[in-house]
This record gives sequence, C-alpha cells and structure tokens, in this order.
Amino acid sequence: MKPLRVLALGLAATAAARYLMRPTPLDLAARVALVTGGSRGLGLAVARELIRNGASVAICATDGARLERARQDLEGRGGRVIAIRCDISDPQQVDAMVREVEGTLGPVDVLVNNAGVIQVGPLDSKTFNRR
Repeated sequence: MKPLRVLALGLAATAAARYLMRPTPLDLAARVALVTGGSRGLGLAVARELIRNGASVAICATDGARLERARQDLEGRGGRVIAIRCDISDPQQVDAMVREVEGTLGPVDVLVNNAGVIQVGPLDSKTFNRR
C-alpha cells in the first residue's frame, strides 16, 4: 500500500472516530454499521461507540481469533454484532461480506473504512507492498 494511501486511511479513520464520539443528532438506534479493521485499535473503539449509540454493528478483520474476542467484547456491551473474517483487498471476499451483513442485519447505513497497515519508522527504512 502506498504511504499516502496509508496516511489518507489513517486520517479518514481519525475523522470518523471524532465524528462518532461527539454528541450528534444522528439517531443510530435503527442503523446498521460496518467497520473494517474492527477487531482492535481504532476500529474496535469506533465499533464500541456505535454499539453505545444503539447501532447494529458488523466488524471485519483478517485475524479470526482477534475478531472473535472483539465480537464477544461488543456483545458484552449489549450490542447486536456480527464478526466476519474478510481480507478487504479481495473484492470477492468483500462482496460476500456485504451480502452476509445485509442478510443478517440489513442494509448498511454507516461504513467506517478503517482497515490498513501501519508501518512505523524512518521512511527510508521501509519497504512497501506494491500490488
């Protein structure tokens, strides 16, 4: 992933989290939200806020064990949640995930694209996966 895309994803996720954590007139009680990268970190924090505000939430990630722990955490907070293992770089997996979300929770009203890769360190020491 190109460094600027990683930065853009991070900025978009931060903006989404700030938006969701502020008082808002948006009624999430009857909404369905999908959070990519929702098994940990910022994605899980956003999913928790969505649950707290009454949304039904679908989370996806590639790590099945982390995904299951996140699902249990969110259900423990009283949320209606499904967890789907999905690599969002694969369009077929994404299509299948969306079909599962819509079939289980209903049409997606809120999408938080939070999945990505974080690399920390001096730029000249990094290698980037270019597909």
